[in-house]
Amino acid sequence: MDNSQKVALSKVVRDSMEKLAFVFFASDVFREPISFQNVVAAEVSFTGVFSGRLAMVITEPALCELAANMLGIDGEDVERNHLYDALKETVNIICGNWLPIEGGDEAVFHVGTPRVLSPSEAEASLTGQSPSILEKMSVDEEPCDIYFFRSI
Repeated sequence: MDNSQKVALSKVVRDSMEKLAFVFFASDVFREPISFQNVVAAEVSFTGVFSGRLAMVITEPALCELAANMLGIDGEDVERNHLYDALKETVNIICGNWLPIEGGDEAVFHVGTPRVLSPSEAEASLTGQSPSILEKMSVDEEPCDIYFFRSI
């Protein structure tokens, strides 16, 4: 994928998260991808004009802020199930906003049910093949990686 697609995905992530949760993501291209330990990861698969999946790997402090903002509650009141639900909804929204840009406005896709991945599942799923796009981002200096895999 060329750099313009990476920039476009970054814009979709930033716009989606600013509108959804008042959380501001920034590109952080100069760091290594996040280690799969001590993070929370989720992915959603899709089929249609082309198939693939989109995943997010995020640190718990950044996810806690995201979930609290999405729910309109204090960060100390966020429970584990809130974190998982917020992350699944986030990957679903990003994927839903990204596919019309990647596939075109007329393209039809079926987006599956998002799922949370264990650290070992995330590592196996996200390193088994090279992503079409890997956008390294941050939220208040906490890393967050977006993986996009496109199959033909």
